[in-house]
Amino acid sequence: MVIFCYYSYMILLNANQTAYVISLAIAVFFIGCLVGFLIYRNNFKHKRIRELTYLKLRSFCEYNDYLLLNNYRVSIDDKNTSIINHIVISDKYIILINDFALSGVISGDSNSDSLIQYNKHEAKEIANPLNLNINLAKRLSLFNDLSLEMIKGLVVINDDSIVNVKNVSSQFKIIRLKDLKKEIKAMDSEPIKKLKEEDVVRFINYLNENNK
Repeated sequence: MVIFCYYSYMILLNANQTAYVISLAIAVFFIGCLVGFLIYRNNFKHKRIRELTYLKLRSFCEYNDYLLLNNYRVSIDDKNTSIINHIVISDKYIILINDFALSGVISGDSNSDSLIQYNKHEAKEIANPLNLNINLAKRLSLFNDLSLEMIKGLVVINDDSIVNVKNVSSQFKIIRLKDLKKEIKAMDSEPIKKLKEEDVVRFINYLNENNK
């Protein structure tokens, strides 16, 4: 009965009206597909932040002839260990990169133990991810006889976030994924001497010894 009424309605339309209805139906269909795709893409990016960070770093490091290391374990103290998701060794810096699936507004003070995440009208306290890179850098500097200034750290979070963290240093930052390449380029354009090859070799040997 519904089908019959539909075709009866279509018969009453002239050619222009029929074309308009069909065009409108097609437009609504494609808009629905687009909205569905955007929702899927955002969810995919949120859940796969580590993989997306790796893919971006891999292409960037290959193009710039940087060394990329992934998933290395480092002892924080005698009882605790932590994982560095990615390490980029550029011409001038060793860059520790840890990624977190964080969205919304991230605010607080970089020197505190925690930050606030505002998301969907809710606020919750999260451990300050900057501290992880700071502690890792200090540990690696201590055991590799490297100047701490030679090691930098980046916390990478989702693109659908806003970073509103105060007192962030130029050495340890929290950034969105889309800004990752720009930040590494900026670091390596700083007017300092290049890393010594023997320092890089010693650093890599230390990592390998502790990850056997």
